[in-house]
Parts: sequence; C-alpha cells; structure tokens
Amino acid sequence: MDPLTILPFALLLAAVLGLWIHRVVWVTALAAAVASGYYTGALQGLAGLWILIATGLAWLYARIRARPPSPGTRVLRVASGLLFLACGLAMALPLLPGFNRVELVAPQVLSAGAEPYGVSVGFPKVVVGILILGLINPVLSRRGLGDVLAKALPIWLLTTVLVSSFALALGYTAFAPKWTALFLLWAPINLFFTCLSEEAFFRGFLQYELAGAARVPFMPTVALVIAALLFGLLHYPGGATYVVAGVIAGLGYGWAFLRTRRIEAAMGVHFGVNATHFLLFVYPRLT
Repeated sequence: MDPLTILPFALLLAAVLGLWIHRVVWVTALAAAVASGYYTGALQGLAGLWILIATGLAWLYARIRARPPSPGTRVLRVASGLLFLACGLAMALPLLPGFNRVELVAPQVLSAGAEPYGVSVGFPKVVVGILILGLINPVLSRRGLGDVLAKALPIWLLTTVLVSSFALALGYTAFAPKWTALFLLWAPINLFFTCLSEEAFFRGFLQYELAGAARVPFMPTVALVIAALLFGLLHYPGGATYVVAGVIAGLGYGWAFLRTRRIEAAMGVHFGVNATHFLLFVYPRLT
C-alpha cells in the first residue's frame, strides 16, 4: 500500500491523541489530516465544507452553553444542540457526500462460519468525536487514568458477560478463541477511531448534555438509558440481535461514564468488549 494512502489517517490519529495534550496539537493535526485527505482522495468535493459546518456548530453550542442561564439562552442552547446533533449523525452514519472509506485490509474469514471481515477507515465519525471532546466537552485528561480504568474494570467484566451471553444464546456468534496479527492493526483503529468517536457522541455529548437538562435526581439515569437506546438503534444494519446487544453494551458504557465522569472509562469498557469479541468469539458474526 502507498504510504500516502494512510497519511491522512495517521494525522487523524495524531489529532485524536492530541486531545490529551493541547488544543494546538489536535487542531494542527486535524487541519493537516484534512489537507492530506484531499490530496490522497480520502476526502473529495464538499467534505471540507461539512467539517467546517460541524466545527462551527460545535463552537456555537459551546459558546451558547457558557452564557448565563436565561429563557432565551435555553432556547438557543437547545436549537444549537439539535443542529449539532443532526449534523453529527449525518456525518457519522454517513449520509453526507465527499467522505471515502479507505480499505486497509481486504475482507477475510477469521473463524470457521464467520462473515468475511476487512479493515477500512474513514473521516467523518472520527472528526465529530474530536470536535465534541475538543470544543464542547474537553473532559479528557492524563490525570488519574489508572484509577479511572480500575473503576471501569468490573463494569467491563459484567458488560462483557451480559453481551456475550446474549449474542451466544441467539446464535449471533460462537466461542472461537484465536490469534491473528490483524489484531495489531484492528486494536488502535477500534480504540482511537471507533470507540473514541462513539463514546464522545453518545456519552460525551448526548448523555452528558441530557443529564444536565433538568435538575432532578434521576435525570443522569434517564440520560444514560436514552443514550444507550439510541446507541443500540444505530446498530440496526446488523439486525435486531445486534440492536439489543448494542443497547446492553451501551448501558455498560454509559454506567462507566456516569460512575467516573471520564470518557476514558467508557472507551475502556467499549474497547474491552470489542476486543473480547474479536479474540474469543466468531468475529464479526456467524453467517
């Protein structure tokens, strides 16, 4: 593979990692990723415009939210939040033109009876995650990371048991331990692109903002459930079993975030569930 093909995504990874360092780092890396994406063809046409619109909406929402509370501010906050939510969903699904996925590994069968699986990467969902954690809720930190992950460990164990048991019972997957060098490529992409972007959107934006929408004791739990339900529903291309498994998993990821107030905890549980599925069960699913 031409090294230039992966350059935009290497820079995109640098932008993600820059979220733990400084705003200058992630902004510079993201700008370089977009420029190189156009050069290599990963981005075309209006992709840059969609990224600029998403950036503007994220900045606008953060600015409005920082204003002193008033009836007018609340209306503007809800309106700008819904606009960013719609834009983020349109980019993440993806529904907007100009974003091309780049195949890194062609589909292959990892276990007997499994659907073929390949590794590909794209821009839009990751960009939305970066904007949420960089502009709206910059909650990432290197401080106390070990303690955060330790608190998330029992949640990962419980979530993994529940999701795996459900998937096994309904014949979605089967126990099939394996090792493949593909994991070494899959793991960083899954953790820093898939898990970060999805946890940023569903926990760092949706759950976090809903939890603060009303000052009632049960609102954080309501927010957790709503975010988990929407997380599951967006897995509908995988069928009803995948949707329910997504809801169960989303409850675990949301619980980790609620317990620690750190996205890293939700990311850790999410990646742990995914890695267990990849290494110990038929991946991605039985045919």
